[in-house]
Amino acid sequence: MAKRGFRVMDSDLHTMEPDDLWQRYLDEPFRKYAPTFARRSEGPPNQPTIRIGDLTIGEMTLRAPSVRAAADLQQRAFARHPHYDVAVAREYDTTSHLQAMDIEGIDVAILYGTRGRQVLMHDDLEPELAAALARAHNNWTHDYCAVDPVRLKFAAQVAFHDVALAVREARRAVRDLGAAAVVGNPNPVKGRHIHDPYFEPLWDALEELGVPVGFHPTGLSSLRDDIAQRMLDHPNGRMIGTAARNPMELMLAFASLAAGGVLERHPGLRCAFLEGTCGWLPWWLWRLDEAWEKFGPGSEVRISALPSDYFFRQCYVATDADEKVLRQVVEAVGDDNIVVSTDYPHSDGLFPEAINEFLALEGISDKTKAKILWDNCARLYPLAAQSS
Repeated sequence: MAKRGFRVMDSDLHTMEPDDLWQRYLDEPFRKYAPTFARRSEGPPNQPTIRIGDLTIGEMTLRAPSVRAAADLQQRAFARHPHYDVAVAREYDTTSHLQAMDIEGIDVAILYGTRGRQVLMHDDLEPELAAALARAHNNWTHDYCAVDPVRLKFAAQVAFHDVALAVREARRAVRDLGAAAVVGNPNPVKGRHIHDPYFEPLWDALEELGVPVGFHPTGLSSLRDDIAQRMLDHPNGRMIGTAARNPMELMLAFASLAAGGVLERHPGLRCAFLEGTCGWLPWWLWRLDEAWEKFGPGSEVRISALPSDYFFRQCYVATDADEKVLRQVVEAVGDDNIVVSTDYPHSDGLFPEAINEFLALEGISDKTKAKILWDNCARLYPLAAQSS
């Protein structure tokens, strides 16, 4: 398949997992803690409140104004194409996913979970339970991709609550299940930022495994340290929090990795910053370089290059398919480190017109579009490119 002559690898497509996934896949003795999902009658079915034991996950789903805004978005998204009704009827199974990829024009997709991240987004989860939730999700996703393992690859969940358990699951998911990446959490969990020395064993393992880490925020804002938290109970908080969260969390994640010394210590680690647009990148690289030149010489952790150098050496950022400032980003930082994602089947994606929107962007050459649609993504996810 080729979309108007372009091969397409989606850096960040999503599964929409069934409610009973963990009831079926959780190991004993954790099955009694399988997440449960509650939906408000006036809310969107695809955005439930999640409960795990005594913990509630879903700050954005507990507030009526936020629920109404999300329901309106989903209604408008579903009206764009009849395939949404097909996908819902088939419970977003693999067949419906492949059909959506055909409609959109996607050859290969890297699947990032929806519920898989959401169930891990609470600081107070017991580490062993968090690891079991991730393990169950990876087993389910492996089975989901097995229908067409050439076109469907996945990024494995790991729980950041215990680094030793995260390392163990990363190794199992890559070596035994064929995961093409590991999902990174940009937010602090239990107060630990990702450049905390506590996480060094995880970066060691990913460097050894040769798979990238894809940093991907999630929209429930249930972690204590989440930028959208400050907007939760304010007018239009859903809109403001959503606009701010993903780019800002990813900006801080890159700052941690670069200025915090992770990329200096792990030159073989590849990182992607997903579903947070790319327009922030040129300014943030300049700002970090400027701050490093002023404050870096007196800082306790030393790095041998500017923060921007580590981005160009080891990192990728995903553009939204209709991101009109992409032209300026390419002019400022080049086109070697940009990939594309469509975000299907989430309501704030552009299905079925995402790739058409991208190809219609003005001021970007076909050569650059080809790199962003396939070549760069194939360098980011070599395990996905090798079999396609």
